[in-house]
Amino acid sequence: MKIFWLFIKNTFAWLTLQLSLSYLFMKIPAHFFDKLSCCFRTFSWEQGGDVWQRWFKVKQWKTVLPDSSSIYSKSFNHRNLEATDDETLNTFRIEANRAEMTHGFSLLLFPLFYLWNPKWAARLNLGFAIMSNLPFIIIQRYNRPKIEQLLKKKGRKYDTTRTKKR
Repeated sequence: MKIFWLFIKNTFAWLTLQLSLSYLFMKIPAHFFDKLSCCFRTFSWEQGGDVWQRWFKVKQWKTVLPDSSSIYSKSFNHRNLEATDDETLNTFRIEANRAEMTHGFSLLLFPLFYLWNPKWAARLNLGFAIMSNLPFIIIQRYNRPKIEQLLKKKGRKYDTTRTKKR
């Protein structure tokens, strides 16, 4: 019975933390994530995002994961790129930054679970944190370079002045 309540407590904690973080990060203006673009640069070893496809077969599973727009109606829909104009591509790029930072912060919160869990349960929560956030980070690391390549092909630098403010 004690394990059951531990499970309930941890489930509630993760739901609360992840949904709260998502909501808070959605309230941060888009230009903030654009100014931090250097933090989200693609490393040469990522080969324009292709390494994520080679290692993890991202294209095969990325569409089955939930998109934040299914929870928060004002969230940017990452699933369907409805247009390829500069503004849409730039917004997608910035929202990939937002998503990566949101999931990165969520992943970093796992030490909180050592406060009320025995070590074995806290370690299970670490596993959950990795499994519930890392795939989303990988998707952003895969998608963003593709969007940046499209913008470069169109001869545009990432124009922060045309990005919609949130």
